[in-house]
Amino acid sequence: MAHWLALESPLIYWLLTDARRITEPKAFLAALAEQLLAQGIEVSRLVTGVPILHPQVYSYSVRWDLGNGVSERFFRLTAESLPVLENSPVKTVYSGGGSVRCDPGAPPRDGEFNILSDLRRDGMTDYVALSIPFSDGTKKLLSVATKRPGGFSDEEMELLETITPGIAVNLEIQALRLTARTLLETYVGRQAGARVLEGAIRRGMGETIRAVIWLCDLRGFTSLSERLPRDALIELLNEYFGCMCAALDASGGEVLKFLGDALLAIFPILDKDPASACARALAAADNAQKALAAFNAGRIDIGEARIDYGIALHIGDVMYGNIGGENRLDFTVIGPAVNLAARIERLCRDLGRPVLLSASFVTASGLNAEHLGAFSLKGLSDPQQVYAPVGSGSG
Repeated sequence: MAHWLALESPLIYWLLTDARRITEPKAFLAALAEQLLAQGIEVSRLVTGVPILHPQVYSYSVRWDLGNGVSERFFRLTAESLPVLENSPVKTVYSGGGSVRCDPGAPPRDGEFNILSDLRRDGMTDYVALSIPFSDGTKKLLSVATKRPGGFSDEEMELLETITPGIAVNLEIQALRLTARTLLETYVGRQAGARVLEGAIRRGMGETIRAVIWLCDLRGFTSLSERLPRDALIELLNEYFGCMCAALDASGGEVLKFLGDALLAIFPILDKDPASACARALAAADNAQKALAAFNAGRIDIGEARIDYGIALHIGDVMYGNIGGENRLDFTVIGPAVNLAARIERLCRDLGRPVLLSASFVTASGLNAEHLGAFSLKGLSDPQQVYAPVGSGSG
């Protein structure tokens, strides 16, 4: 057996030692490419593929190209992408069919993998999709391609197959971290999820931060839930939350939790100037209004239930962290500022306004706003000045 296949091989030793500390997928693939090149294996492209647990994404892929660095992609199963997957070495590997080797230099033929035309276009001379065995019995993928005339040698192919268990160890660590991060972002939120993953998991652990507080609520939900079939109600809720979340995400907001038919989000203020966070929060509210107005217009045309809602924007100090029982925690924000936002949101219906602003928000933002008056709010001793964005209608 060739010397480089021995256990003291620098590549195998690296995979079992230093490589295990590289948990970031892009950094690992770039480092692996460097190691392969150092061993004289003239790789031109490396691609990893790992199916992940995600509500919308099928698999996560990282790609390294010689001279162009590393990129990542989240592969979604759609009507367009499904046929590509069906006629791909990826499907063969994922389904347990073993590694797949292709010769891009061979003449095109009917029924060949779709990827071969791309490999020919890019000047590849050899391609292998390696089956990477995970500890749960599933198979993941590492594809390796070269532009070197003649492709990979027999010894190089033997080495590539030999190192797959070492690569599997590293990819599995990355996949577990990616799955944990994805689940936390999906159910807890992007920033809160990152904090939990970093170890902020003790009850009461948190900090006081200044933030713009966004609180929105769906109007007439009790009535809707009584008269709409279950599936129609869920579809309506998903549309409502989808518009709100998309607007928040596009403006850098952090969705913290769903409270039945309400949603709580924040725009953390990372510097001493809150105007930027206020402007982004107001832009998100405007974008959500536009999206829901378009949805409602279509619903009215067909006589279906429309979405009526209210959004309150306030700014203040909140406790941001873990609250709950010993074994069941919620990473959220609490404090008088959150309570005030909730009280103001309840005025949206009475005042016929889709968006209301607190006096603190208007002052901090420096934006023009329409003063609607002072209102007595439950639990607050002093009347609160309430405003609406200029040009905000009845929704």
